[in-house]
Amino acid sequence: MPEGDKSDAVSAWFLGPKGENVETLIWLLTEALRTHVQGRNAYFPQDVSVITPEVKDTAVFQEQIQKQHTLVKILSERLAEHSVPFWNPRYNAHMNMDTSMPGIAGYFTAMLFNPNNVALEASPLTTAIEIAVGKQLAELVGYDIETLQNPIGWGHITADGSIANLESMWAARNLKFYPLSLRLAMTNQLSFIADTFHVKTCTRESKLLKDFTTWELLNILPSDVLDIPTRLSSEFGITAQFLQDALKPYLAQTVGKERLEREFNIQPMAYFASTTMHYSWPKGAAITGIGSENVIPVKVDEAARMEPNDLRRLLQECLDQKDAQGNPAPRAVYAVVAIVGSTEHGACDPVKDILDVREEFRRKGLSFVLHADGAWGTYFATAIPEVVIQKSITLSHTWSSTDMKLGEYNKARHDVFVPTVPLKTKTLESIAHMRHCDSITVDPHKSGYIQYPAGGLLYRDERMRYLVTWTSPIVYRNDLQSIGVFGVEGSKPGAAPVATFFSHAILGLNTDGYGQLLGEALFSAVKMYAHLATMSTKESSFILRPLNLLPAESDGTPEQVEEQKELIRKKVLPVPNRELIKDKDTWKLVVEMGSDLSINAFAVNFKLGDVVNEDIVEANYLNKRIFEALSITDANSDKKPPLILTSTVFPQNTYGDCLTKFKDRLGLKGSQDLYTLVNVVMSPWPTASGLTSEVAQALQDTILKEREISVYRNTLTDDYHAFVIQGTDKLFLVHLAMFNMENHRFQLIMTGVVSPEMKAAYVEAREKNTETVYLLVNDTPTTLEKIMAAKEFDARIEPFSSKGPQPPIVKGKITNIQILVQKKMNSKFLTPYPTRKMPFFVYGSGAETHIDHVYTASPNIQMSADQVVIGTDLHNDWNTTPVLYAQLPFAEVSMQPFESNLLRETKPFFFRSGVTYNNVVFTRDQEGRDVVATSSLTLPEKKNVFVDTDMLNADPEPEVHGAAMKDKISYCVAHVAGGTNDEAATTYKPRGHKYTQMIVSLPPPVYDHQLMPFLQDEFTNTLQTIKV
Repeated sequence: MPEGDKSDAVSAWFLGPKGENVETLIWLLTEALRTHVQGRNAYFPQDVSVITPEVKDTAVFQEQIQKQHTLVKILSERLAEHSVPFWNPRYNAHMNMDTSMPGIAGYFTAMLFNPNNVALEASPLTTAIEIAVGKQLAELVGYDIETLQNPIGWGHITADGSIANLESMWAARNLKFYPLSLRLAMTNQLSFIADTFHVKTCTRESKLLKDFTTWELLNILPSDVLDIPTRLSSEFGITAQFLQDALKPYLAQTVGKERLEREFNIQPMAYFASTTMHYSWPKGAAITGIGSENVIPVKVDEAARMEPNDLRRLLQECLDQKDAQGNPAPRAVYAVVAIVGSTEHGACDPVKDILDVREEFRRKGLSFVLHADGAWGTYFATAIPEVVIQKSITLSHTWSSTDMKLGEYNKARHDVFVPTVPLKTKTLESIAHMRHCDSITVDPHKSGYIQYPAGGLLYRDERMRYLVTWTSPIVYRNDLQSIGVFGVEGSKPGAAPVATFFSHAILGLNTDGYGQLLGEALFSAVKMYAHLATMSTKESSFILRPLNLLPAESDGTPEQVEEQKELIRKKVLPVPNRELIKDKDTWKLVVEMGSDLSINAFAVNFKLGDVVNEDIVEANYLNKRIFEALSITDANSDKKPPLILTSTVFPQNTYGDCLTKFKDRLGLKGSQDLYTLVNVVMSPWPTASGLTSEVAQALQDTILKEREISVYRNTLTDDYHAFVIQGTDKLFLVHLAMFNMENHRFQLIMTGVVSPEMKAAYVEAREKNTETVYLLVNDTPTTLEKIMAAKEFDARIEPFSSKGPQPPIVKGKITNIQILVQKKMNSKFLTPYPTRKMPFFVYGSGAETHIDHVYTASPNIQMSADQVVIGTDLHNDWNTTPVLYAQLPFAEVSMQPFESNLLRETKPFFFRSGVTYNNVVFTRDQEGRDVVATSSLTLPEKKNVFVDTDMLNADPEPEVHGAAMKDKISYCVAHVAGGTNDEAATTYKPRGHKYTQMIVSLPPPVYDHQLMPFLQDEFTNTLQTIKV
């Protein structure tokens, strides 16, 4: 038998992408079930069996058993067909992979007993196991767990990281108010300690607690607060029960924090976290009463890590805050959250630097809890040998006390100890310093490869857990007790900690176990990053940029960046893993590449020929299409993408300079948010099997395919254009615009002259069909720019129909075109929705007046009406001032986005024939400042009122069941051969503006005709209603 190596051991820990270890898993589960049944039989063996052979032989019993067999068969088949394949290395989306086989066995084994870890009496063994798992994780991060040490670390399993974050926030809140409660209790039952009980201030001055100012009470160090109950017991002999009874009437848990804030005149306190924080933080603030607006984001650097200097600025602002009279009124701080492995970028906030900032402000009199949100990052501590941890801590202290630059710091790290996994120097430093945080979130169901639900929370000082219990306020106790009294949850599965325990026991929380597994996953992520960073070249028709810079991009010239990319293409991408590790110089580059922890955020832009697209909205559209092509979001879909990614949106107002620089690297301009793709790599196998190169190629192929649609949308070509005709006296033409087609991105209103024969035919048709909207359409494909320049074109007039183009009632030429409104609709020309009014263009002749809704933002709605009636208060010479604005009395921002045509037409709409609007303000400007008059406006009965959302906002390439439904949303036809772009002209058939309702019926799932009808019908109906 060959010896094998560490990577071979990893293969024994999972069922495998192809179920390679199925025999082992069957044995494990069967053995667990067999032993479980033995346990049932051994419990009072003399008890009589109640499920007898005679019962089993009845028809009703057999029917129920058959139902279970059938449902398992149906569901298993459907899950196999439609579930997201987390187990496959092609899955690179969320923080999920195949769960460990020991975890499966542990969960199944414990699940059969259904222990509830809320109380010892419901889970005597699994409670002990959960406590053991908590100690394992506490030791992993560097907390002391020996009973002779102080403080002693402690941890427990929660449902997920959100619950752990909530509990940590709850504990930080209660800790902040605890000294205030004690101060109040000293006026009553604890008055006998008032004259002798000394505590140290944040700046380490010892004084009587009763003499503390409110500010000093709010800034006692967390460790000193947690010492108080122990000191009261040792110095005054106060029992836990007496202390609990004395404090209860004053605790925030009892009276609410608002009462204590009023009592001590405290303004809302702050909670700081990186702008990349998980949504559970503002959510937790809402639940705990802290308030989401008091969770203040800290700026991040270009790699999405917290900027220590911005934290320093925000903390100083808290110290410098003044009240309305200008008196000092510093703002207290509950906590600062350092993220160790952000959800969307794998970024690690610089924990060591944040600790330094905390110490700096402690000396200024400001103290707070430091929490590490290591839901993703905590298990990566297993990849670092303890000797390296200690060397890293020593080196980081040397670096922080000198002027050493980051590049020198990295080089010193390589000289002192050779990295065994591709962890960046600052990432390693942050993980090493987590041991100094007051609490840490960890998710075994993320980088621990455990089944859901398995989050966790660790405390550096186990006494902190008593802040969130209903049995005792911060009482030091050393006995095993019901774990459910701590934290948010009540009932909780004992199977989750058992699964975690099994996996820890088999894999090992060390470099040969989880460290090996996560090290290989990290390497796979870096290899994927190498593909992403080098995928697009100067000659490519697209631009791909990872969020994380290459080392040369941080401080090198453009030429050096290209040299580094070429080096990666030659010495990283094609080189086998073992050879790459032996190449020390290249390995140093590998260590510094990519994100901090196994997540690659990236975005794609496209080129039109040699011109880079600058429109963020169009780049977002491309990235969204790439995501839709490489994801599974429909329970009824048979789609099997060759690579599965996820996506997110980076908001400009929170990411700030980080996002601005990212967009600049993509060639994008503007302040809009950016739709970004996310690649999470947890599998250890892609690089060994060559799959990384394959999925990278699949990504590139998808980008090139979806780019064609972006080119189509944004290439100006000759096209057909439709205009709503308004008026019978003088003809006004309102363009049927489209936000998502370059050919039609114009809000255009114009007048023109047609022959008497054309006009007579149109007027006669209007009189016969009073509720029909008529369109004028160019007969020969052209662009709007050419129309405006030539001031004439051959045209036809036809009735509008949602079914598509209709036979023309007349043809001829329109001449003497005059432009009234010419407004580009590209995203850079758009502004936010109006907040107080709804603006319309107003125009007409002396005899007739017409209106058309102003498009300020996308999506929007076209609302046009001719021959409106305006009150007598408005006087305007339309020859001198051809366009005014009618500010309808509606807050447009509150109404957008409007529903589709189909949904809107099922109920009365505010813009319809016969409606009168009072107090309409008429202005010379769109913003409504230059007022001309205030009057009424009425849409006439049975006249030309046109409303549309579908054409205006249409995606020219909708997809149903994975196939492009071409020629489905257009009015006329667009993109004829011979346009200005040969690529688009030869690829796409003519198409333009027609609206066709698309309601596609999903085919019913097909089942074996022998399956029981009641299950088939019930399950089929369920699946038909599911849309993920």
